[in-house]
Amino acid sequence: MSRGADSGAGIPLQLAQGCVVASIQVDLDDRVLSTFREELLEFVRASGARGVILDLSGVDVMDGADFRAFRDTMLMARLMGASTVLSGLQAGVVSALIDLGADTEGVVATATLDDAFRIVREQDAALMDESDMVDEALDEDTLDGFTGEAEDDDPLL
Repeated sequence: MSRGADSGAGIPLQLAQGCVVASIQVDLDDRVLSTFREELLEFVRASGARGVILDLSGVDVMDGADFRAFRDTMLMARLMGASTVLSGLQAGVVSALIDLGADTEGVVATATLDDAFRIVREQDAALMDESDMVDEALDEDTLDGFTGEAEDDDPLL
């Protein structure tokens, strides 16, 4: 299933395999990045997408402020429950970002869209496994030693 919307920022948003895919192929400025952030986050909320993939293969030039804006947008999407992946960064862009001292901590990146979809699936599976373990631990903790009666040596009673 693929549903798309062309954002006011000129960045198309598509829903594919449960992920919002944004193919960024426009000149970046503060207005474009701000509008894109608002529209992407609303699209994630409305669609219930479990992943966000930013396809940056069409970006030839990116400065530190642009990268921070994308990183912050990805963090916001993660806070909404979506896995996030950058895809297709060109070698020159990566080199410039590292030379500029860009903060890449927590950024998941891959060379291709196929790899980005694979990473989102793996992150989903890991989160589901973690959630299942938490549920099991809560069930065990709740049931272990529960008799329904207060113990005489309980200092709180």
